[in-house]
Amino acid sequence: MAVNYFPHYYSIEDIFVTQEKVECKVNTKLQRMGFLDAGSETEHLEPGRTVNLPLWYIKELKVNNAYFTVCVPEIYKNVHKAVCEAETTHIELGRLHPYFYEFGRYLTPYDSNHVIGRIIFETLRQRVRYLLDISKNDVQNRSSKPEHRLDNIEANLHVAGTKTNTQYINWLQMCSNQICISQLVEEHHKKRKRADCSDDENDSHPASKRGTL
Repeated sequence: MAVNYFPHYYSIEDIFVTQEKVECKVNTKLQRMGFLDAGSETEHLEPGRTVNLPLWYIKELKVNNAYFTVCVPEIYKNVHKAVCEAETTHIELGRLHPYFYEFGRYLTPYDSNHVIGRIIFETLRQRVRYLLDISKNDVQNRSSKPEHRLDNIEANLHVAGTKTNTQYINWLQMCSNQICISQLVEEHHKKRKRADCSDDENDSHPASKRGTL
């Protein structure tokens, strides 16, 4: 069975995201699995206990089955109220989680109430205009991206938006329409110039002007 990795298998961002630990609730007694819970006093995991498992481990176990249930992380619960009030632009997503959208995307299949999917969709939808505005303002003010206000995906969109706006402004101001001589032509021109100088020097040499008797 093929497994999808975004953006690719060796993506450093994907590795960082899947290393994150997620709180899971134990649904049934698990024999000799107490080592998963640092606070467990027995060698078994009892129903109702919570353990923190890395996201890559959850994917392999296909959690949300008879053994474990994934709990919605607090960062998405904190954003939920702001999403309902359409006030997500003031949230510093970079402080909540540097990979807010990607982390939520991985957790969506394990969210039986479909809360996380709606939160990350509405959050990005509400913040698109904000990203457009700061990209334009940063080009005009020559400032850098707001620290901690953007997550990884938003930061990449901000960089792309700033670059596009800069190119558009340069085009309007005719800054990028200057025709330049190619390097090959310029080197050929220099060689011709040196050759012409050599010919002039030979013509002006005294020995070249001596006549024969």
